[in-house]
Amino acid sequence: MSVDEIVSSVKANPFIKLTKEELDIFLACSTIIKEADTCLSDFIRILKYNDEIFVQEVSDKNEILLRKMNSLEDAEQFFKERMDFYDRKWDGCGCKINYYE
Repeated sequence: MSVDEIVSSVKANPFIKLTKEELDIFLACSTIIKEADTCLSDFIRILKYNDEIFVQEVSDKNEILLRKMNSLEDAEQFFKERMDFYDRKWDGCGCKINYYE
């Protein structure tokens, strides 16, 4: 998929699954606003492309997921909640992230 196809697809769905190649294409055209290594499930990123905000993460099934966010504030909140989950997982809470909501 091209970047325009990726953006169109993610706008029409709650999230999309990307291949590694598609992620590389999208990353090359985007600005990374925030990035963190989860140490459990690769990186989570807040990305900006053409004044639109996206979150990219990797699921526990090793699927690269991309979702469009309504605002930078929503993306920051989502990012924080995910990182809080990962912190709790390190503590052995047994909690699971539902990557598909």
